[in-house]
Amino acid sequence: VSSALQLLGLYLQGLLSGWCQYASFSQSSSEVSVSPGQTVVLTCDVANVGADKANMNWIRQSPGKKPEGVVYFNTDLSFHRAPGIPDRYVPSRDSSNTKFLLTISNVQEADDSVYFCFALYSSAGSRGLGCVLGRPEPQMHLFPPAQEEITTGSATLTCLVSSFFPGYITVVWRRDGKSQEQGVHTGLVALAEDQTYLVSSYLTVPASEWGSGARYSCVITHESLVSPLEKFVSSQAC
Repeated sequence: VSSALQLLGLYLQGLLSGWCQYASFSQSSSEVSVSPGQTVVLTCDVANVGADKANMNWIRQSPGKKPEGVVYFNTDLSFHRAPGIPDRYVPSRDSSNTKFLLTISNVQEADDSVYFCFALYSSAGSRGLGCVLGRPEPQMHLFPPAQEEITTGSATLTCLVSSFFPGYITVVWRRDGKSQEQGVHTGLVALAEDQTYLVSSYLTVPASEWGSGARYSCVITHESLVSPLEKFVSSQAC
């Protein structure tokens, strides 16, 4: 095992599409070498706008995998980590409001990735340009288990959630109104080509439970929604 961990290409890029004012973001270093157990601080430099005026979304992409959300940092200093991201990841900004920072403590091999900074900034006086920052509501699709799987004694329900932004969302499964935790697997949030996010969640139950006619639902909570979005499925409806 190598004694050094390469955090390959920490490309801290500001994605400018849809912005209302020129604001530039740049990386301070394209590659950082750090040993497991150490602490590393990634920086995203800001120009033409204060860091206290923009929300920062840190994302990463590992070789052969889709981009995934890491943490969303708000102007009020609050933040939300993506599902599966440990509390070793802490975002912040410097006192001069010229840099966004992402501190990763106790670095592990699993942290090896390409990191991006994706800032959201909207000028208050720019509406005449038609540049309005919106928060797309998530779209949900709930699918029953495949008949082929049911014959094996198991039944997996699939909840696909897409087109949401920012990339932090809560997915909960219920059976006849009661929360289900056993048999649940929710994947990491991924970044889609249109810069919105998507995630898949699965609930696996015994085929006999599925066949009993119980009513299963997938419930999502997101800041763009006034109330949680819930969809239902049961064997009787299929």
